[in-house]
Amino acid sequence: MKWKSPPRAGLVATIITLVVGLTAAPSAMAALNGIDVASWQSDTVTCTVQDYDFAVVKSSEGTWYANPKMAAQLSCAQRRGKKIGVYHYADGADATVEADHFVSSIGGWRGKALLALDFEMGGNKVYYSASAGDWIRTFVNRVHAVTGVWPVIYIPESGVGKIPADVRANCAIWPAAYATMNPTGWQSNPWHGGRFNEAMRQYTSEGVLAGYAGRLDLDIFYGDGVAWDAYARGGNGSQATVKPAPKPSTPAPAARTIRPVLDTDGKIGYKTICQWQRVMGTPVDGEISGQYVVWYRPRLYAVTHRNHRGSTLVRAVQRKFGLRQTGLLDRTTIRAIQRYVGANPDGILGYDTARKIQIRLNTGRF
Repeated sequence: MKWKSPPRAGLVATIITLVVGLTAAPSAMAALNGIDVASWQSDTVTCTVQDYDFAVVKSSEGTWYANPKMAAQLSCAQRRGKKIGVYHYADGADATVEADHFVSSIGGWRGKALLALDFEMGGNKVYYSASAGDWIRTFVNRVHAVTGVWPVIYIPESGVGKIPADVRANCAIWPAAYATMNPTGWQSNPWHGGRFNEAMRQYTSEGVLAGYAGRLDLDIFYGDGVAWDAYARGGNGSQATVKPAPKPSTPAPAARTIRPVLDTDGKIGYKTICQWQRVMGTPVDGEISGQYVVWYRPRLYAVTHRNHRGSTLVRAVQRKFGLRQTGLLDRTTIRAIQRYVGANPDGILGYDTARKIQIRLNTGRF
């Protein structure tokens, strides 16, 4: 990341020292341990999780969604003296409109929180298109034009090549790659750490920390608190003071024994739908309602076919993926779900798709 500022005596040397420090090999840097959270978690998650240094909170998605728990989650972290950040989940709609929605959703947290773009495949209409790089460029340029801050770019490791070189020149990156899906606490040297000279890295979605009963995304920031603040403010920043990296914490004993909520039997029945509804924050009745009778949902066992008005749960899923919100579990929606959970996108809710949905729901998220 680059900081631009008015000329000032002695400032150039300070900026060069800071930028060089932030782009140094991670093994030579101090590090901060952190989590990233969203509205599917409680508004007190950042109050109860113990032993973390920063929290990055989802603020917005597409052009339509703002996290109603953002202020509470950020405030909890801030009151505890933690560093904070906010991220926007890209839907692949008009990049300028999404950027404006992101900036608007941040409100008074501008200048206090690190800004980030979450660019991944789930529900993102341009992720696999040739225009992905142009979309990213338009978004970050717009955010910078309005706020003076270059956002950090979160992206799956396999997608780092989508980021254009001119964007990389300005924006730090936050790649994600998991060595395993086993539960873990903090890692001081995660798998592939530093592979892209990144500012941050997410290394698991199966984090287990004291103070929280579910699983968490765990991240490492290759710098200290002063460096974090420089990213958050944009502008000139000040020289980072490297401090010893925090000692990895031990997962809470009780959390290690968490058992899956669902049997992964490949049947989307009452219990699975209840868990899906809880995770998506919709009313919990264990039923996908208002559907048509069709052949391509053979593993859906708890469904009503009255009225054909659709399901609130399905609308929430469609909203997540940027689809038309009919509430009907049609083949387009099933394909989007399949891509998201890593199943064959054939549009049929069969055993493998149902089982992978259950595996995902057993992590406490979707």
